[in-house]
Amino acid sequence: MFIHRKAELEKLNSSYSSANSALDIIYGVKNVGKTALVNEFAKDKSYIYFSSYEMISSHFFTNMANTISKHFFGVNTVGKPFNSFEEVLLFLFEQNIEEKLLFILDDFQAILKTDKQALDILCKYWKKDLKKKNIHIVVLSSLQFLEYPAKNEIESLTNNIIKLEYLDFFAIKEFFPNLSKLDQLYIYSLLGTTPANLKYYNPKIDFTENIVNLFISSNAYLFEYGVRILKNEISEIGTYCSILYAIAKGHKKIGEIAKELDLKSTYLSRYLLKLNDMMIIKKVIPLGEEKNKNSKYGRYEISDNTLIFWFLYIYPNLQLLQQNELERVSQIIQEEFIKKTVFQSYKKCIKEIIFDKQETIFGYLPKAIGSWWDNSDNTIDVVAHNNKIVTFIQILWEDKDIAKIAYGKLKNTSDKFETSLEKKYIIVTKNTFFNMK
Repeated sequence: MFIHRKAELEKLNSSYSSANSALDIIYGVKNVGKTALVNEFAKDKSYIYFSSYEMISSHFFTNMANTISKHFFGVNTVGKPFNSFEEVLLFLFEQNIEEKLLFILDDFQAILKTDKQALDILCKYWKKDLKKKNIHIVVLSSLQFLEYPAKNEIESLTNNIIKLEYLDFFAIKEFFPNLSKLDQLYIYSLLGTTPANLKYYNPKIDFTENIVNLFISSNAYLFEYGVRILKNEISEIGTYCSILYAIAKGHKKIGEIAKELDLKSTYLSRYLLKLNDMMIIKKVIPLGEEKNKNSKYGRYEISDNTLIFWFLYIYPNLQLLQQNELERVSQIIQEEFIKKTVFQSYKKCIKEIIFDKQETIFGYLPKAIGSWWDNSDNTIDVVAHNNKIVTFIQILWEDKDIAKIAYGKLKNTSDKFETSLEKKYIIVTKNTFFNMK
């Protein structure tokens, strides 16, 4: 199912329709929908699609050249080995391109594994030769290229750099229109909004049975999900798994993660950088600290709901699952799922709604909006302000009786937020959520 990517399609079509050649980059975490987007874009165009897959390096670039040869000559062989990405681009340049050609490089991070200079080479050949051809190159990547020197240069050469984010909670309704909002929230907590995972959910059977079928059975599609995601880019995944497990459990500051793993914070830095480059985690900064990327208040969050679920319930119970203790693991999930998982997903949903309808909710268009916390663990879910008013929002699962107590706590916590602006307060409960359309 292809949904909710209209703005991204418009950007790609604008590049393609240009009289000049174009270079676009689409990046996003694995399974976010990059390939689905480009397939939708390419379906009425002349294109060459290359998706990198595992093979010995001596065949890797020859296979790319064969794909080009098949498009232009109908023959899936070039008769000689190609040993580098540079040779492939030179072969592409030598072809006579009459109708605009869409050249799609999916899984570009796999090309970088085989040729570490591939990004530099793409920049070189685009500036020198390829931009003169009748061509639209689209690069898809599950990396942000943070570790590559050519990152800034390629950004200056592109028509569009599209970061593909996860769809918001309300996309779940497109997949399961007949389920209640609570059931949709449960599915969102389990699988996020990734179409590649959602397509395996069966709404005709019980939610718990779906968990067993998707995660717990030894042949389940998502049984090795966390390992599979990491092994796409990393060979030694032990430390990365331990870090993600710590974050999933709620240890979000680098000092907390280090303490949980009995390691030094400095040792973790390169691992966190790699996970950030893969967009598996993101570093979030409290409102007021946005310009300070090295803020001591920074916290790490896992972006993928499926990965959070896997590290909370599958990873620590792999031994039980391998001993076929399926019922025991299922019971652990049932006891902890709402408290540990659903509530956090619910808060994420509410924040999505608030950020989408800012002016309606606040009565003004904020100059700044975000979450806020300090080093003493004082936390406010959402803070927004313009030049006159600052609004504090706390998100509760409980109903209105608890909201009265929370209102007083919110006022007290807001005193820690330094401001001379007029203060306003909003308490959101699950009743608000279930009444939202």
